[in-house]
Amino acid sequence: RLQQRVAESERRHSGEIRICIEAGLPLSYLWRDADAHERAVALFGKLRVWDTEHNNGVLIYLLLAEHRIEILADRGLNAKVAPQAWRALAD
Repeated sequence: RLQQRVAESERRHSGEIRICIEAGLPLSYLWRDADAHERAVALFGKLRVWDTEHNNGVLIYLLLAEHRIEILADRGLNAKVAPQAWRALAD
C-alpha cells in the first residue's frame, strides 16, 4: 500500500520519495548509542536519496522498535519547507 501511495505521489512532482522500514537499529548503532536520526542520515546517503536532478529527494525512515519516524529532505526542499512542517507531518 505504501509503495502504491509513493508511486501515485511521484507522478505529480519531480522528487523522489523513499521509505525505509527497519525493525531495529543495527548492532553497530546500538554499541555506540546512536539514534534513529543518525541511522536515517546514513541511509539517506546510502540509498542515494540526495541523487535527484533538483535536489528534492525525501527519506521517510520508520524504526519500529522505537516507534520513531524520521523525515529527511534534500537541500532543494529544505530551502522551501520549514523543519516544523516536516515534524508536523511526522506527528
